Amino acid sequence: MARALITLLLLLATTSSYAEKRPEAFRTIDKLFAAMSKFDHQKMRSTVTDSFILLEHGEIWTIDDLVKVVKPSGYTRTNYFSIINYEQQGDLLTINYWNKANFTQKGASEEVIWLESAVLAKVEGDWLLAQMHSTRLPAGKTPDKVNFIEQRL
Repeated sequence: MARALITLLLLLATTSSYAEKRPEAFRTIDKLFAAMSKFDHQKMRSTVTDSFILLEHGEIWTIDDLVKVVKPSGYTRTNYFSIINYEQQGDLLTINYWNKANFTQKGASEEVIWLESAVLAKVEGDWLLAQMHSTRLPAGKTPDKVNFIEQRL
């Protein structure tokens, strides 16, 4: 019985640390969302390949489409992520994660959550986003048992 309990605890500890571990390529995703938070269109463009596409809640966007919706305004955006899983095969990485943004403006705040996946490719030594898929959750719906971590940059 004690052996089974120890095995279960080790399995849980391994699963938790895996979910929190970020692959090197995730820094590119961090950079994209940090650039979005700062309305820095040039930095946004620097995180993607020439053929980048974003499947955004039922629509197909290019980086130009994404840049058009990220307009300077009076809100502050704070980003949080929770990695579900990832797999790297050479110079390609696929990753699935939760993305939460808190938008604050004039004392009011709104939380938006997306379920996202991304494909990143190593191009001339740099990890770049080749594709993203993003599904926005309905307002007020928060996924169970997800540990969001504030963006690190």
